[in-house]
Amino acid sequence: MNDIAWTWLLIRASGVTAWALLTVVVFWGLFLRTRLLGTKATPVALLHMHRWVGSLALLALAVHIGTLLIDPVVSFSVSQILIPGTAPWQPFATALGTIALYLMIPVSIIGRIRTKLGKKGNAFFKRSHLIAYFAWPFATAHYIFAGTDAMAEWSIGLIIAASTTLIFLLLARGFVPPPSRRRPSTLITVVQSPKPVETASEPDRVRALT
Repeated sequence: MNDIAWTWLLIRASGVTAWALLTVVVFWGLFLRTRLLGTKATPVALLHMHRWVGSLALLALAVHIGTLLIDPVVSFSVSQILIPGTAPWQPFATALGTIALYLMIPVSIIGRIRTKLGKKGNAFFKRSHLIAYFAWPFATAHYIFAGTDAMAEWSIGLIIAASTTLIFLLLARGFVPPPSRRRPSTLITVVQSPKPVETASEPDRVRALT
């Protein structure tokens, strides 16, 4: 254990953490879309959690990449991380992670500026947000092929559980329609004014009394 560099331990830990957080981000986005949680979580709360966990995933990914740059064993350069297929260690597996990175960043940026783009920004975000679904398979493949802990029993169980849950949520997204937004009915109360009381003229009163 003492012979293993702390950077290598941090690379492994941050990589698994980034993958797990990305998985939660996808789950939360599907929960927001399908509303399977019902009244247990409001759309606003789900959206805040979706964005917050997404930021944590990017932070863990930044730690993962930053540690690769300073690790004395693998000795990655910036270009080797950003250009798929040029890595000195397991180039194919590293390329999968690079592609996942390229798929994650645009969605995150668009999600934070879409409110400034108006209606066109929202429409563009809905189309581009589909990219996030492709980021997860690439990140998972990178984890399986490059992760030194990927074949551990706990890791295999985690991957199977995440994949099964994701398939279930995707099926729910495709076959379970989200609840329609019902506008609150407006109760209109019509207050009818009382009928005017007909007052008899002075001659009629006199005539009724006589």
